[in-house]
Amino acid sequence: MRGQAGFSLIKLLFWLAVLAGLVWTGYKVIPVYNTYWNVQDTFKGISRDMAGDSAQDIRARLPDLLHVKYIAPDDLPQAFYTKLDIQAGGGHVAISSHYHVTVWLLGPVTGGNGAPLSGMDRLRDKARLDFDFHPHAATP
Repeated sequence: MRGQAGFSLIKLLFWLAVLAGLVWTGYKVIPVYNTYWNVQDTFKGISRDMAGDSAQDIRARLPDLLHVKYIAPDDLPQAFYTKLDIQAGGGHVAISSHYHVTVWLLGPVTGGNGAPLSGMDRLRDKARLDFDFHPHAATP
């Protein structure tokens, strides 16, 4: 009698769990990268189309330009706006910013304030992804 070959229920459940984890991670990470790519595209458009404008005009129009790319003001952290650097003059524009985003795959850590993490907070802290973004563009 030959041994049976095939996928057991345990193997199937294991691979479904792995696939679900990958899908969940993509669900959390893709919007963060999509926002970055749209910001980068907006910066390139500003450097190309607004080279004759002043830095104040560009800063005033930036929220509207981001809105056109479906970026809400709360999609970007406050550090994006505080570290925004616009240099304009003489038909040349250089615009840049940098910001940090933390993606909590299992929810944010609830404890903290310098105290050691315990229980589920330790797992949540280990299952986080940190991203640093540096969008920039300049008129050639």
